Amino acid sequence: MKYILFFVYNFGFVLSIYAANPNQTKSELTQCSYFRTGIFENVCKSGHTSKFKRYSNYQIQEYNSMFLKEKIVWTGPCSYKVTLLETNDPEMIDYVGNSIKVKMVKIEKSGYQTIEEGSSGNISTCRETKVGEIQK
Repeated sequence: MKYILFFVYNFGFVLSIYAANPNQTKSELTQCSYFRTGIFENVCKSGHTSKFKRYSNYQIQEYNSMFLKEKIVWTGPCSYKVTLLETNDPEMIDYVGNSIKVKMVKIEKSGYQTIEEGSSGNISTCRETKVGEIQK
């Protein structure tokens, strides 16, 4: 249980069971597609910070000398599920195969806030800012 809380609060990846935000405008929903790929900076309320590259169906998060590779499946215009595929973080190795859902809210031109809920029921939020495009 200790590691689940560590995962939720330090890595900002958690399951979201929220329905679509009724206050989201059509413009915000359209903007979400801009964030499907790119290079991002991630800052969570827990204090965890990282950078990640998001490709069409996976993302790689880097922090200190650690990484997380996650499969990403878009479940709606502004929501997605990530599944941990591999990591070199010894505290995260037991979570390979676990999935979480993320809801994008407060969408702005360069980033968005997440509402995330872990399988343990804990809720966390992060701010993800797009800082670049992935070169093909």
